[in-house]
Amino acid sequence: MKLLMVPIALVYILMASTVQAEVKTKDQIVSEAKSKAVHITVDELKKKMESGEKFLLVDTRKEKEYETAHIQNATWIPRGTLEFDIQKITRDSKAEIILYCRSGARGSLAMLALKEIGYENVRDLDGGFKNWVKTGNSVFNMHGEIKVINYGKTE
Repeated sequence: MKLLMVPIALVYILMASTVQAEVKTKDQIVSEAKSKAVHITVDELKKKMESGEKFLLVDTRKEKEYETAHIQNATWIPRGTLEFDIQKITRDSKAEIILYCRSGARGSLAMLALKEIGYENVRDLDGGFKNWVKTGNSVFNMHGEIKVINYGKTE
């Protein structure tokens, strides 16, 4: 009887430990990433661009989003391949990299991922592309500069 109790007790312990583990929601993941990320404001980014300071601006949105409109001189690297593709552009761990996505979620996650693999000077655009447009800044596509009257998510 004692021998039977040991496996039953082990099964009970395993079941109890898996019940206690909770999977984070999307909102929890994003909130945590945004709180840990280092941000740059739209005004700070605009000043950097106007000063001619050297940095890498990376758009982490989907290809369709980038092609529709992006911040001038941004390089497109989707969030899903960022950790691999950034190294094709720079392997300098001290290079200044500024990331953005639509609203700040993917950008914050991307910023943390780049920090994790060794890039030291990475920031995320606070509020993302949406905030850039909302504050009246120019955007570009293959046809040149375009004026956005109303920005909304299309997907």
